[in-house]
Amino acid sequence: MSRLLETARAYKTLTDLLDQEIRRRTGSTTDLQRQREALDVAFYLLGWAQFEHLVKNEAEEVIEEHSRSRQIDGHAWRFLGKEVKRASVRQKLDLIFHAKPDVRSGLDKDYSVRNEAAHNYSMLPRDAKDVGAFLAKLQR
Repeated sequence: MSRLLETARAYKTLTDLLDQEIRRRTGSTTDLQRQREALDVAFYLLGWAQFEHLVKNEAEEVIEEHSRSRQIDGHAWRFLGKEVKRASVRQKLDLIFHAKPDVRSGLDKDYSVRNEAAHNYSMLPRDAKDVGAFLAKLQR
């Protein structure tokens, strides 16, 4: 089982428990709603962290495969292999998904949401609220 799948299962368990508590409450649920939003952000960021590790590994595999060439482009790929640690996540996504522009575009939007949440302490926008679906998308 992948880490992303385990993360999605943990997220589902915790959100189900919070939803049950919200339904049980007779008074204000504002504090629980804020906790749910914080949980959404936390699991969104955790999913991205796990996905970034996969992206790093995949980019290194692509570079390694191409660097075996004894042609001139092999030298360029070997140079890139030495510099890959300095490449941004978006650059690595470009390398991996260059033939799938729709996937790449979607990941770029998701990464912008991730940056807002991680660096500006923003809550998730409405279109990113389904964290379970987001984690499943990253898994695919």
